[in-house]
Amino acid sequence: MSKPIKLIRKFLIIFAFTMLFVALGGGIAFALIWRSETLDISRLTTLSQTATFYDSEQQLIDTQNNIKYCHIDQINPNCINAFIAVEDKNFYRHHGISLPRIAKAFINNLAAGYSKEGASTITQQLVKNTYLTNEKTLQRKIREAILALKVEQNFTKEEIIELYLNAIYFGNNNYGIANASEFYYNKTPAELTIAESAGLAGIIKNPTKYDPILNHNNFKNRAHLILKLMYEQNLISTLEYENALKESLEIKTPQTLWLGTNYQTMALKEAAKILNLSENDIINYGYQIDTYYQPEKQQLLYDSINNSEYDLDGEKFALLSSTNGQIQALWTSNPTLLTARRNFGSVMKPLLVYAPALELGIIQPATLIDDSPLIDSDFNPQNFDDKYHGLVSARESLVHSYNVPAVKILNATTIEAATVIGNKMGLNLENENLSMALGNTSQGTTFLELAGGYQTIANQGKYTPARFIRSIRDRNGQTVYFDLTNKYNYAPQVLTTDTSFLLTDMLIDTVKNGTARKLAPLNIEIAAKTGTTERKNTNTNTDATLVSYTPENLLVVWHGNATMKPENDLPSGATGGSKLAYVAKDIHKTISNSNATFICPNSVKMIRLDNLDYQNGKLNLASNNTPDCETTSDLFSNRYQPTSVSENYLTTTPTLLDGKVIDNKAQIWFETLPHQTYEIYKNNTLQAVIRHKSGTYTFIDNSPQSNNTYYVTASINGKYPQISNEIILYLDNKQDVYNKPIESKRIPWYF
Repeated sequence: MSKPIKLIRKFLIIFAFTMLFVALGGGIAFALIWRSETLDISRLTTLSQTATFYDSEQQLIDTQNNIKYCHIDQINPNCINAFIAVEDKNFYRHHGISLPRIAKAFINNLAAGYSKEGASTITQQLVKNTYLTNEKTLQRKIREAILALKVEQNFTKEEIIELYLNAIYFGNNNYGIANASEFYYNKTPAELTIAESAGLAGIIKNPTKYDPILNHNNFKNRAHLILKLMYEQNLISTLEYENALKESLEIKTPQTLWLGTNYQTMALKEAAKILNLSENDIINYGYQIDTYYQPEKQQLLYDSINNSEYDLDGEKFALLSSTNGQIQALWTSNPTLLTARRNFGSVMKPLLVYAPALELGIIQPATLIDDSPLIDSDFNPQNFDDKYHGLVSARESLVHSYNVPAVKILNATTIEAATVIGNKMGLNLENENLSMALGNTSQGTTFLELAGGYQTIANQGKYTPARFIRSIRDRNGQTVYFDLTNKYNYAPQVLTTDTSFLLTDMLIDTVKNGTARKLAPLNIEIAAKTGTTERKNTNTNTDATLVSYTPENLLVVWHGNATMKPENDLPSGATGGSKLAYVAKDIHKTISNSNATFICPNSVKMIRLDNLDYQNGKLNLASNNTPDCETTSDLFSNRYQPTSVSENYLTTTPTLLDGKVIDNKAQIWFETLPHQTYEIYKNNTLQAVIRHKSGTYTFIDNSPQSNNTYYVTASINGKYPQISNEIILYLDNKQDVYNKPIESKRIPWYF
């Protein structure tokens, strides 16, 4: 016998003995576990929601879905077949485990290089959902197989499928086939169509990915896959298959939901993210979740936003939290809004424009911005009132939500710098442009991100994401997660305290004098910002938003078009500062402490703007308690406190002149601002004086001569003159010559 053959023979003998010992060892282990594993039948027949949720006072939160047990004769046979087709096509032929299925899964996973598919039968899934923990060990898999075999010895196939359909989780706090059927279709399991049955069978693999409400396309595509499986397995006819594919699978979730449905849905999603598990695992493994939920505030939120007196159009959303991010109440009429990304309009300006600009010293509240048309820009937004207001302070710009100054501030800050700071506040900013100044971002913003951004401002610059969970315990009561922000006030400082206070002070003025002034009668210290998103080229709105906060609470209220279909738009009068303000007023009136005040940090000082020593180029500081400085003083950060201010504090705007000869008449035009006086010169001779004009002004010279030179001066009460560029107009219309071009430059406290 040759040497290679001897080696092969030796290898085969060793391999055979090794496999024998493995099989023997496995058999012994299997036998030992079989003898030690006792089937507790009561755990299968007494089904209940295994995960529990507790409110802020450690009281059990009432659930919408105590499982409604449904007997097999009350379930449409097509529904049973849909689950069997996708989960376990050999269900009626195996005895609890499927060896061919295990072998196939092993080969496919080996080829893929990772755990691509499972091999659990419906019986094993029943055991997993009612018995076992989430540990991924060989011992657990063996226990699962043994218990599945014992289940098959004690129950008929019909009893097993009945128990299974009543135990599985269907997402959105729905446990069992009866609850899911009622929640998604407003039907009993006996009334389900074939397509609807396939839809429900598709959810359980991943209730988040195949959520019928939030991810309807995924849900529908998987339903069609299951219909194909049913057809291929001869569970439905060709005609039934074709008709089922034509169904729209419309979701008919009841409008009147359990009061805490939305809150518990989001708490479950947060728990799954924290522990890196599926929502199904959180439910099945019996976690105990402690939340910040406050039932009385949830009721207040619901009653206020659904007050028939306000008759809010469209869908609605409301969120109430502490200023450090603990969400106490949450409600929406449309569950798709829970994770939707939207453009909220001007309510985003404090986060995207003013916070970055204040943080970097680009502006202070008193900084003057020229609210005049943008020149040489591809982006030319208009103010909501279609007017320009001349030189306005940053404070005024925010209070009245002017668009043009916001664009100029963002341009001076730079999109890149604003993006960095915005992302530190939890916003999802990427590849943005100047439209960000109006609240539009490439990815949109979720309600939780919006709340988290404002909570950062309200919490003295500490980033505190909106969150639902205080702690999580496993089924044995062992704490596996604790919110450190709650216990240790742990939160990164992403804005300085002076930035957050200055911005809050500006938003307090928005309540006193601006778009949120309907909240002013509350007579409490409250900051707020409104936002309205219009549909382009229409007279309708898609979003109306109001964010308001006191030293203790933050509130987000919204109503709008959840589907974004034009027919569901709001009328033009539905804005963030209209009906929503009454809702916010009702809520704050009930929960707010009238004595609570925002604390002004030592890094902020009040400076008198009318007490400037121009000769010496110095500013005199006014004390914080100076009573007569309300209109002549403003707050400044010590980091960017001016040491001198020139007379350009009230400066004029450079004027860009243009012109042409038409029909032997010279036409000269330029943009005007109402606070400036313009003098038009031809060949250094005064031709006209223009005052109190806004917008484009055209001067006509009826008797021009060849090579006439024109320019314009602009001034404020005869002070701070600026000279425009000069133009030379030729009567033969051959050319217009421009010289002395104006270069824009930064002036202290003005751009």
